[in-house]
Amino acid sequence: MPRRHLFRNVIAAVGTLATTAAGLGLTAVPAHAVDPEDGTVIQLSDGSYLPIVPVTGHSPVEAVGYRVSGGQLRAYDQDGVQLWARSTTGTQLSGGYDFDADGWPDVAVVISASAGSTCGVSPLTTTTLHFYQGATGTQHTPLSPLSDICWSFPGTTPYPTHQWSELAPLWGDETSTLFTSPYYATTSWYLGFASGSFTTAGALYYPSTSSYDATYTNAQPNTYPTGTDYIQYAHVANGLVTSVSGQNRAVFWTSGRVLQYAIGALSSSQLVADRPYLTGGRTDIAGRNYGLVAVDPGSPNSIVLLAGTSNYSLYQDAITGTQSYDVWGGIERHVSIYNAAANTVQDRFFSYAHDNNDGHRYQNRVSYPAHPFVRRAGASRLAYNVFRDGRWRLHVSQAGSTTSLYELDDVFLWDIADLDGDGTPEWLISPTRYGTDPLGPAYYFPKWQTGAYHWDETALTLTSIASFPGVIPHLQKSFTTANTTSSDGSLASVPIVADSGGLEFLVRTSAGAVERRTL
Repeated sequence: MPRRHLFRNVIAAVGTLATTAAGLGLTAVPAHAVDPEDGTVIQLSDGSYLPIVPVTGHSPVEAVGYRVSGGQLRAYDQDGVQLWARSTTGTQLSGGYDFDADGWPDVAVVISASAGSTCGVSPLTTTTLHFYQGATGTQHTPLSPLSDICWSFPGTTPYPTHQWSELAPLWGDETSTLFTSPYYATTSWYLGFASGSFTTAGALYYPSTSSYDATYTNAQPNTYPTGTDYIQYAHVANGLVTSVSGQNRAVFWTSGRVLQYAIGALSSSQLVADRPYLTGGRTDIAGRNYGLVAVDPGSPNSIVLLAGTSNYSLYQDAITGTQSYDVWGGIERHVSIYNAAANTVQDRFFSYAHDNNDGHRYQNRVSYPAHPFVRRAGASRLAYNVFRDGRWRLHVSQAGSTTSLYELDDVFLWDIADLDGDGTPEWLISPTRYGTDPLGPAYYFPKWQTGAYHWDETALTLTSIASFPGVIPHLQKSFTTANTTSSDGSLASVPIVADSGGLEFLVRTSAGAVERRTL
């Protein structure tokens, strides 16, 4: 059983959330001058906040942010000055990668156009992926438009799925090459960039057709009794480009497996590793692997999948007061750690939303922060939330393991981030039940109170450093990063604003106002 006694001081602190750092006898961190690029968002002239990412080697521009609104894609620098604007009918953004290797983070927009027909009651479309160079806004369209797939199952209304989306480009910090894959792919492409235009740096067969079985030496039988290696209509690639054993590879999860492909031309050895598995060993499920994928900073060959829903879903539900934002919560909820060097998987199954006649939509739901790693010397711990029997529980894992070291009832971890720039990350946690509340399965929504904590790796405990009554963190969607991605196509982190006086983070009040706070 997980030990809980070391969290007693945390339970008391979270339960009241009424003490301040001064009241705890702590010395406040002095204000310090910071540069604008140290923040993760800027405030524009209309009062809204825009995520930004650093620009390298192009002073005075130190960071850039992108926004689509009013039929325009606009780029802004760290001071909120518009750098360029381009007309677009798209709304979905992805970016942060640097495909032209010029130090400017680039961006892509998905454009949808009517196909002139319907799927059930829904219009069918074609989708196109347009890339824009961050420095100039120059548009490139290296991949052909693709038509929606129309699905029709007995007892259900036919519905379409788009093929190109913000999930399509996968990337990493080892290379400027983009791995691009449609939602239900049969073939995927590596894109390079040279002499002002995209080039095809290679292609691969997706594990969804017989070409996969016929081509790759390392293809393995799938975990269903179909007699094939591939799984038809394997879902969208959920992963990134990273270095394994000194070689840049696309590492990603899809239906019922995790794989590694070398970057380059199609060949029989291009598939470096194939690891089929089903969470919980359940062959009655579809093998979905949606969720957050991240490289462990303390163990680079370990790639983590937190399969479930983003903390953004609880944030939105707290605002509306309804359990409505993501009712299925990833459908198959589990935590996997993939050792890319050994091609082995640790997996911990939590729940399947369709169990109990769809009654487990919330039972054992996994909810993950944008930054789940508890860093230490060597393999990291994982921190995430699980909703069970009507109560949230914070899990902190053993190092490099899916096994929990601790489980803390009645709290919700929003994010782990360095909020004051001193090098020590803070844990932002809200209570979901006070000790004076009656026991019972009725504590899904967070209390409108938040505490900041520090993790002590030596004592293996959390210490309260500040409290913020009447608010929860204002989670905001931002680009994925070189080492962390998700099947949402975005990350929902706590925004940090850098002004001349120091760093502030954004919170939301129960009345709906977005405000700033400091530690």
